[in-house]
Amino acid sequence: MNERYLRPTGADLFRVLAVGMVGVFHFWQQSWVCPPALDFLARSGGAWVDGMILLSAFCLYLPYAHAWAQRKPFPGCRGFLRRRAVRLLPSYYFAVLVSALVWAAGHRPDRDFWLDVGSHLLLIPTLVPQGYVYCRTNGALWTVGVLVLFYLLFPLLARAFYAWPLPVLAGLCAAQELYARCRVLPLQGVDYSMRFNQLPAFFGVIGLGFAVAQAVALLAPGQTKRREWAFVPAVLAGLGGAVWVLRRIAYWQDGPHGQLIWRLPLTLCFAVCLVGLCLGPQLPGAKLWAFLSAISYNFYIWHQWLAVRVKYDLRIPPWQGDTPPNQLGDTRWMHAYLLLIWAVGLAAAVLATYGLEKPAAQWLRARLSLGKNRRAEPCAAVS
Repeated sequence: MNERYLRPTGADLFRVLAVGMVGVFHFWQQSWVCPPALDFLARSGGAWVDGMILLSAFCLYLPYAHAWAQRKPFPGCRGFLRRRAVRLLPSYYFAVLVSALVWAAGHRPDRDFWLDVGSHLLLIPTLVPQGYVYCRTNGALWTVGVLVLFYLLFPLLARAFYAWPLPVLAGLCAAQELYARCRVLPLQGVDYSMRFNQLPAFFGVIGLGFAVAQAVALLAPGQTKRREWAFVPAVLAGLGGAVWVLRRIAYWQDGPHGQLIWRLPLTLCFAVCLVGLCLGPQLPGAKLWAFLSAISYNFYIWHQWLAVRVKYDLRIPPWQGDTPPNQLGDTRWMHAYLLLIWAVGLAAAVLATYGLEKPAAQWLRARLSLGKNRRAEPCAAVS
């Protein structure tokens, strides 16, 4: 098997695109800077979280998909949860600690604050209103809570998909649609918000991630440079379809309901694009995409929190009064702030990745004896 299909550069590029668009959304919320023609892409940027979860499922299942394509027995999931914990939890808990200390330094901790912190420490922020809808610490960390629940189910889902791919895919998509239309869409306000991003709302997204991995594993052995170009239209079609859906999400009459209604069609577009990126021509800049992919996790968990702190706590670039400059139409301040928070977010991601995440992972692997058993995660850097 060609090494490039065990850890596709296209997956790195898709990861950078997805996390980058979430960053565009959060930075647009604070700066209001966006070309009018692309306004809908900024408004709907939060929907790219669905692409991140699709990619996580793809990356984690890809080694199993290759084994399935070679008609091997199910490889098993020994050590899977420990490897996931080593990869994610040091940065996650550091973000919880820092954001909690910063909030407590300026406020008197109350019951809601401790429920917020406790739900994050237990990795269940989406199950507690104070940890999700009324979060005071770091609002971006809810995604890690959803992923942890997915990881707990992964050994069961992976084994089932390995044995019955199409029925399991259909069942996961059906479960997501039933949950969305029967349990979530009839609700409003806080009740809707609390159920909108629960794990069942991503079952179909996870199933499509597994399916993309299966498609890549099945088609990769027959790939040649000439055949690779046949997948360029898939990339363009997937991106074009995603843009079409994102425009509808951005201006949907019921606001957040639009993202849930269009979640499965949008993920299908993402899936088509991801297949094309992984099986298409070798992309230039592989080292750059791998680097940006490697720091993307820490960028994601820090960028929004830092953007708010820089704007309201530090007031950089300087501003006076009670009304932020973007609400007063100060375009010079808006553009300066936007450049600053991108630089701050990327710098924080580099520092957290190479100063905390990787050293902590190396230390933990040595003590948990994980160094010799990493066969199940060749694509782990982008999951």
